[in-house]
Amino acid sequence: MTVIMDAKPAFEKIKNEIKSEVNSLKDKGIVPGLAAVVAGEDAISHTYVFFKQKDCQEVGINSEMVDLSKVNSNERESNAIRTIKELNERRNINGIIVQMPFPDFIDTEKIFDTLSPKKDVDCLTPFNLGKLLRGEYSYNDDLLPCTPRGVVELLKYYGIDVAGQDVAVIGRSVLVSNPLRKMLEDMDATATCYHTKSKNLLGKIKEADIIISAVGRPPEMHKDNSFRLTGEMVRNGAVIVGVGVRKYLKIDKLYFDVDVDSMKGIASFVTPNIGGVGLMTRAMLIKNTIIACKNLNGIK
Repeated sequence: MTVIMDAKPAFEKIKNEIKSEVNSLKDKGIVPGLAAVVAGEDAISHTYVFFKQKDCQEVGINSEMVDLSKVNSNERESNAIRTIKELNERRNINGIIVQMPFPDFIDTEKIFDTLSPKKDVDCLTPFNLGKLLRGEYSYNDDLLPCTPRGVVELLKYYGIDVAGQDVAVIGRSVLVSNPLRKMLEDMDATATCYHTKSKNLLGKIKEADIIISAVGRPPEMHKDNSFRLTGEMVRNGAVIVGVGVRKYLKIDKLYFDVDVDSMKGIASFVTPNIGGVGLMTRAMLIKNTIIACKNLNGIK
């Protein structure tokens, strides 16, 4: 029997824990705050921020959005940098997110370099990523990338011990795949990132105990180097986690890395495409905001 790893129970559990922490902070006169900077003009970015603000409201975190999407393209980068510098200095803001993607005319590296590592709740800054990849971090007390931490927390919630397991991470992104590989290694898994140039990719996927797909190149949208994980590609009893997703704007449809239906009866566990890793990413954002708030206020 295949267990569908519905993230909603874990999501609600984490939110309830955070509510309790927020109340404790408020008893000390501290109100956590999160700010989102939006520079892209696409509706998806605004939708994502809406849900993040909704999560904040439900647990008692103050939130605000700075919408720069209507600013002239020649001035948007400088406005974003100035805004982030101001947010870095505000005592009532503990976490800052820069909602990706940014338009091509904005240098994202400049944006990341401007962001204070202490308030970098998406873990985009070179400082925070460097700490993680060097292994110089505390899992409970430091800011870690939301999606990788969310995957780890979902595996924990379903009692899946990664120690000693062979984990195939499909993808090699700086923000998801490589941080996740490092975190799993630090939990005593043997984790490897694979990609289109990996030798015998399908054979290595077939051998893995846990497969995490973070590609985001669905066949419906990409003729070259497309990828979808199906049941025939994995061994019986494997644990399957789907991270990659892309939206085809022309027809307003989402395409996912994992064919969940084909995994039923083969995988021991599989994440749903809706209500899976995405919810955990949202949960980790508000968790990171609390971690940042406590660190900034010297609270352990």
